[in-house]
Amino acid sequence: MKLAFNGATTIRASLAEDIVCAKRAGFEMLEIWKSKLFDMIKNGGVETVKRLFEQNVLKPVTINSIEQATFSSREEKLDECEKLCELANMLNVEAIVVVPGFVRGRLDEATIVKESVEVLKQMASIARRFNVKLGFEFLGFSDCSVNTLTLAWKIVEQVGEDNVGLIVDTCHFFAGGSKLESLEQIDASKIIIVHVNDLPKLEGVKDSDRLMPGDGILPLRDFFKTLKKIGYSGPVSVELFNERYWQLSACEVAKEAFEKLKVFV
Repeated sequence: MKLAFNGATTIRASLAEDIVCAKRAGFEMLEIWKSKLFDMIKNGGVETVKRLFEQNVLKPVTINSIEQATFSSREEKLDECEKLCELANMLNVEAIVVVPGFVRGRLDEATIVKESVEVLKQMASIARRFNVKLGFEFLGFSDCSVNTLTLAWKIVEQVGEDNVGLIVDTCHFFAGGSKLESLEQIDASKIIIVHVNDLPKLEGVKDSDRLMPGDGILPLRDFFKTLKKIGYSGPVSVELFNERYWQLSACEVAKEAFEKLKVFV
């Protein structure tokens, strides 16, 4: 497995800091936080970003993310997809993270699947023009339209495009009630990246509750055993939204993230 670092973990740092600190810590890959990317492009252009990745011999693996991709303004989201895919192609980024929409009230599964499949097919057509993949990331919150691995996998299977896969996040996996048995049913080649983090609890989980791998209660060793069982050998990335880490230097956080992630890999 390849070790990666997600820019959300150091949200107040710049993309340049993320690149330098991730490399210094020992990571092979970086997930780009899109607002940081736009800031760096505004100040120095795409070539500056590309050059910094090359100088640090660091692979930009994803751009995070198209949020509320479903059950929202489809034209707006398709435009965003094209913009991000174009940048991904220029920077040799493998995939764009696509996040399903939050909804008010309950929707039946057929409606959720129909909307999700339609949007992902349209985005896949755009992404293919730029030789980019899409990673569909379910969120384990009750008001997210797609909050379990089983439903996300059903959608990706129905999309049936070779450039559309899954992103599995340990926070959302366990907080949403997904089971390791369901992970065993997934085609490992369709997992784009795995986001790794820990939690202090499983009730009323918020993104800000996330902890470094091994600092909480999640059965991460069993999770990684299952990944190996299904033959997954792709990137695993530390992604936190915990404000405590935002107060620290990017290099300090990246170093801790690398040391705690490699215990499981």
